[in-house]
Amino acid sequence: MPTIPIFSSQLVVTTIVQSMESLGFANIAGKVFSGEQAQARQEANLKANTTKLYTQGLKNLEKQELQAAIQYFTATINLNPQFSPAYNDRGVARYRLGYTQSAIEDLTTAIELNPYRAKYYSNRGFMLTRSKDYTAAIADYNSALMLNPNLAQAYFNRGSIRMQMENSLAALADFESAIRLNRDFAKAYFNRGLTRYKLREVQGAFEDFQKAAGLFKQQGKMDYYQDAVAKLRKLWS
Repeated sequence: MPTIPIFSSQLVVTTIVQSMESLGFANIAGKVFSGEQAQARQEANLKANTTKLYTQGLKNLEKQELQAAIQYFTATINLNPQFSPAYNDRGVARYRLGYTQSAIEDLTTAIELNPYRAKYYSNRGFMLTRSKDYTAAIADYNSALMLNPNLAQAYFNRGSIRMQMENSLAALADFESAIRLNRDFAKAYFNRGLTRYKLREVQGAFEDFQKAAGLFKQQGKMDYYQDAVAKLRKLWS
């Protein structure tokens, strides 16, 4: 039975609503001391202009207008070089256009500016996986999960890498963590089934493929559903 795991195609992108929160707006007091007034006005203008450019970039990204998104994220960075979300989302746009190395560099900068955002590590780990730098990718998923241990997708992605590296027991633990956090995670059941089969847990593999098939069908993912059904037929034969 083939044991090629299903990898995720999901990158974490800042939504428009989240972007407003991440800017950290604070109400400017009605009274500002005269010596601080100019600085406060300058900071307010910087935040407003950053918001305008960055939000437009997010709109372009949502519409898959990737070149336009990159232009607005770059303009945001030129205006406010310390604004880490713009590097993250420009990295996502660049990756989708096939510019993997520059995308990884953007995520690295985002992490340097703000090393406490789990999604930055998760996104870079995703890109490093596609570049087959599995050791570095696992390190990034480790960091993401240290910051946020409730990321089912990060457990799944790390488990898929470990499965590819023939570390079946560690992969099994990751898929179980992903399922614990998301009971409808069809791909996690499928990959856990592959892992169990490799570990000669045939009954467990059968149950996982059965569960995955039902979820894939329910979710309208018919190609994956057919894959799961094919695994079930092989186990029966």
